[in-house]
Amino acid sequence: MRSKIAERAAVAVSMVPMVMVGLVAAPELAGAATAPSAVVRPAVTVASGPASVAVTWTPGSSGGLPIAGFTVTAADLTTPAHGHQTCIVGVVTGVTASTPAYPGPDACTVRNLTAGDTYTFTATETTAAGTSPPSTPSPPVVPTASNDPHPGYWLVGSDGGIFSFGAATFHGSTGDLVLQRPVVGMVPTADHEGYWEVASDGGVFAFGDAGYYGSIPGIGIAPAGSTASQRRLNAPIVAIVPSDDGGGYFMVAADGGVFAFGDATFAGSCPGIGTCPGSAVSVLPDTDGKGYWLVTSVGAVYAFGDAPFKGAPGATPSPITSAVHTLDGDGYWILTADGSLYAYGDAPYLGGASGANAADPATAVFAPADYGGYWIVTADGAVSSFGTAMNEGDMSGSHLNGSIVAAAGI
Repeated sequence: MRSKIAERAAVAVSMVPMVMVGLVAAPELAGAATAPSAVVRPAVTVASGPASVAVTWTPGSSGGLPIAGFTVTAADLTTPAHGHQTCIVGVVTGVTASTPAYPGPDACTVRNLTAGDTYTFTATETTAAGTSPPSTPSPPVVPTASNDPHPGYWLVGSDGGIFSFGAATFHGSTGDLVLQRPVVGMVPTADHEGYWEVASDGGVFAFGDAGYYGSIPGIGIAPAGSTASQRRLNAPIVAIVPSDDGGGYFMVAADGGVFAFGDATFAGSCPGIGTCPGSAVSVLPDTDGKGYWLVTSVGAVYAFGDAPFKGAPGATPSPITSAVHTLDGDGYWILTADGSLYAYGDAPYLGGASGANAADPATAVFAPADYGGYWIVTADGAVSSFGTAMNEGDMSGSHLNGSIVAAAGI
């Protein structure tokens, strides 16, 4: 039976796309029960499944009564008449005070969607006091007739070369361009039909269906260390991540400065709080787009906005090089250069990469769409796989024009 103590809630959807809906619920109060409150806007990640959407969640505030059931509803933005599919678990009609709490599992699948159409999803929960208002619609997702469940990933060289494995599709790269500064990061779009690369000067390169929302040079800021008379970055850019709906992106600089473009929401930075020890290596957005974690090379983690702090390794024998959050944003993995892996919150520890060293450091940890595992890649392109992450090949033993600096999975 569900506890009557309200919890932090999140709804996840996978594609099968997977969408996460989260809220922070207030403690339940003694006295008259109230109707459950609405969950917040879902976030999206793409997984596998034929023209269907799998939904998982944890319950929100129940207003003092057992939660009898849940309803997830689809809206077709391409052809509205094709929408309104639902999945229901538990009891959502005729609920009374004697209706037992829905015991779980907190999961269902919305089926019979139209392949190729764009959908959003809302979620509600029902108690004897009524049904919550629907959540704000999720970011859009596009189911296909037969999504390949096979995972894949991209490896990214410092020259911007993209190496695609498994189900990951090559959409272009900067490998044949002369760049002012090296590429330091890459991140895919929600549907994995495009990606962004970012260079250390904040230059952004968009491929496939990735939208261009601006860059550091585009707003007149020169690279760190430049002798130009215009404004300059205080430190080079080290990473890029998308906003929750892919309508923008964040960049983080080595000094912990955060730059938001498009609909990405700025929630704070290391310079804004004075300073952070060590160099920033990664910024991780939370699932509702209202916060993020900033991770530094000395094992510090800073939570901005509504991102929950889940722990940090502190001083480690080897510097931190990369981090990635879990599907529901309630945990994260942190990687060190020697291949050690630290897991926090609901992130499972499944092992580290042996053989990484100062000459061939581990440079990125990244997860498949189901976040049931992770891959670790080293600078020479060797990939180690853990949990549900399948090894689809790597670049070890191959000539690289630039060492592998980033990676992303599907």
